[in-house]
Amino acid sequence: MFNKKFKPLVLLVVGVILFSLTINVQANTKKLSGIDRYATSAEIVLDNWEESFHAILVYGEDFSDALSAVPLTKKYCSGPQNAAILLTERDYIPKDTLDVIRKLHVNDITIIGGTGVISLSVENQLNALGINTNRLSGLDKYETNIIIANQLDNVSEIAIVTGEDFADALSVAPIAANKNMPIIFVPHNEIPDVVKEYIKLHKITRSYVIGVGSSLDESIVSELPNVEQINGKDKYQRNLAVIDKFKSELNVDAIYLTSGENYADGLSGAAAATNNCNPLLLVGEDSISQKAYLNSNLITDYNVVVLGGTISEAAIIGSDNIDYEEKKIINITNIKSDGITKIIFYDGSGRNKPLTVEDKQKIREFFVYLDGYLIKKAKNPELSVGWIHKAKFYINDKEVMNIAFVDPMIINTKDYYDIIKGNLDTDKIDKYLKSIDPGYIYHN
Repeated sequence: MFNKKFKPLVLLVVGVILFSLTINVQANTKKLSGIDRYATSAEIVLDNWEESFHAILVYGEDFSDALSAVPLTKKYCSGPQNAAILLTERDYIPKDTLDVIRKLHVNDITIIGGTGVISLSVENQLNALGINTNRLSGLDKYETNIIIANQLDNVSEIAIVTGEDFADALSVAPIAANKNMPIIFVPHNEIPDVVKEYIKLHKITRSYVIGVGSSLDESIVSELPNVEQINGKDKYQRNLAVIDKFKSELNVDAIYLTSGENYADGLSGAAAATNNCNPLLLVGEDSISQKAYLNSNLITDYNVVVLGGTISEAAIIGSDNIDYEEKKIINITNIKSDGITKIIFYDGSGRNKPLTVEDKQKIREFFVYLDGYLIKKAKNPELSVGWIHKAKFYINDKEVMNIAFVDPMIINTKDYYDIIKGNLDTDKIDKYLKSIDPGYIYHN
């Protein structure tokens, strides 16, 4: 069973259908992206942190140092949250990253990588801001990786992944941080001496080896202690296998989506996912296997955080497996007349002031009218210009739904539905509204 303790995120966009298979799943989504990887990183960090007195600074043009450092975020946590991971250029700190450092009141920064990766000019720039710095680095990415691993105390488990690609490390990163488990990089066909020495010095009770037979050669397994393999035919299947292996430790009230083809958006995103140990799903050209996995595990109530701008909406809601069935409004929104305490009608032409309906019988009468519509999600909607009737539905003083009566019909401001059955009958709605307020002015 999946862990369900995570407090839901505050969402920016409501009502986009994401994963819908046998079960009709409604997912709340928000997208965090900027004009480049540094702006995107800033958006991700500011959405997840108000303060991070200790932060980790990594080179934004490679993945190995950043993903090696994800387990350190828990070690350097500030209060209830882990440390943030920030991206930098080699020779200077981008403005977006500097703005984040100031807004989060960062006092201490751990720089990952040698001066050939992040130059002394960056370190000097931080020191000039009054920020304390320390640096973790080795002769190459494998030695740097082990130096980072040595910062973790009481290690008993390790995750072994290829150092030649980012996907497996990204998949396991939130879990590794939660378990105080170093992510150990190795070449695809050998175990470096520095890794062998690390293993000798620690009592490793479990080596989770990800990608044997695909991203890692089978020959390395015999050189590792207490191996448990997590495999899949490609990076996306391995991503799901990792999530499935550790599902009892994951909180699925929120699911992070990032590109399986580009690592940049996942670097700060992996650290964000560690705060509540949320799964990080890799998405490629489609998300069919991801949807199938969520459905088979009965995961139907979650928030979605999309990292970066490289994931197209087609990958999220454009699959043929998405729920584009014809349905009634009540089946799509799950809003019933019995729970509604008032409806406020708005006149797009400006002829009438907003009209409030609180009579239970009149509310039920309007729901009978809504029941006459059959609609389905519009794949490529031609957006309507203007509307005459719009209704907002409330339970007490909380708005729970709104509908603009145009074609395609607009539900909850952002979702467009083609009308399959039922006419946009302006006269019928006018008559209904006039039955409530005799002064209501008809539309011609």
